[in-house]
Amino acid sequence: MDSSRIADTAQQQPDRIRTLEHQAIAEATRPLAQALVGAQAAAVTRWVRETAGRAIPARLQDFVDWVRQLLRDAFQDKGKQAQAAAERAAFTAAQQGAQHASRLAAAMRGTPTPPINPDAGPEAQEAAQSIPVAVEQEQGHALALLTAAALTATGLAGLNSVFKRARRGVGRISTAMAVAITSAAANGARIIARALGDDTRLLWVAEVGACPACQAYAGLTVKPGHLFPGGLSLDPQRTVFTTPIPGPPRHPHCRCAAIPWSKSWPLEGTPLPALLRQRAHNPRRA
Repeated sequence: MDSSRIADTAQQQPDRIRTLEHQAIAEATRPLAQALVGAQAAAVTRWVRETAGRAIPARLQDFVDWVRQLLRDAFQDKGKQAQAAAERAAFTAAQQGAQHASRLAAAMRGTPTPPINPDAGPEAQEAAQSIPVAVEQEQGHALALLTAAALTATGLAGLNSVFKRARRGVGRISTAMAVAITSAAANGARIIARALGDDTRLLWVAEVGACPACQAYAGLTVKPGHLFPGGLSLDPQRTVFTTPIPGPPRHPHCRCAAIPWSKSWPLEGTPLPALLRQRAHNPRRA
């Protein structure tokens, strides 16, 4: 088997991660996003009705209390729903990562990979479990902006800024979902690598068009369960990720992948780590 063909196949995994990420994020964020759109429309409609001929509603505190309840209702249970969606997506990603790793390992080794049950892993679980707290924090920040004094000073613009702040909850769900998916896919590959023996390592595959940090990890290997070093980047001005990590993602919305690899496997052509490094460092020449 030629290393170029393996590299081509390996670099398809980030596209699969991206597709799953987009689908899962849409599912997880839709309930809160739609609830906030409805709540904002109701709040603005009432504001316009009650400010006809005046700058602010006559019973401003009643209006504030009513909008506060709208926000609480919009956020109700949305964090838990998003966590459940993240856990489902992470399990799917772990399966995809393990299947992808199994096929590549079989092609490189020349023998079938034994069937293994994957799991999402602790990093994906932590990301999914962080969602309810993150959503609750953003609810609190939005409610803190919603005061009679603030609306007296800023009017309708201030009301809209409350909902703009609330929508950060949607972004927090999206970020955690992305981390959960890529972490789970990498853990699926890690489980396969661990099962294939002591000489098998976990090899970093940078996505096409990766950032300078992820480009610096392309082609690096570690033993399954060990950590990739922190602080790597091809751009010295952008060395911002200093923590060692067990595998992708290097940052939120990173779609790099990991695959099993051993120098003892009979591949022809440029050694696979060097080839992946070359493709990441010099994409136009690779």
